[in-house]
Amino acid sequence: VKRDVPGFVGNRLQHALWREAISIVERGIADAETVDEVVKTGFGRRLAVLGPLENADLVGLDLTLQIHQYLLPHLEDSHRPSPLLRKKVEDGELGFKSGRGFRAWTPRSMDECRAALQRHLLRWR
Repeated sequence: VKRDVPGFVGNRLQHALWREAISIVERGIADAETVDEVVKTGFGRRLAVLGPLENADLVGLDLTLQIHQYLLPHLEDSHRPSPLLRKKVEDGELGFKSGRGFRAWTPRSMDECRAALQRHLLRWR
């Protein structure tokens, strides 16, 4: 890392994705389950192998530029947290902590989610 920035590199990248994911749900484009499934079964599979800039080089920077010119004006660019996220927190919908967030969680579904994450991460040991 060449210089310090608020949030560090990893958090900045992760929260940019989360901001857009929350916006997609908030604007009624797709529900939370669909957003998660699109990431898990689509481009998310590449993220463990290719970093985002390696992927841009792979597809071509000319195509990346064309997509940016078309798509970026339509992406969430707010400098404030989503009203939907604020409302969920105000309503006590805190995710695993409360059993409800963008999804409803049962003790079993939380255990299954944690186990799936653990299995995946252990493959990288």
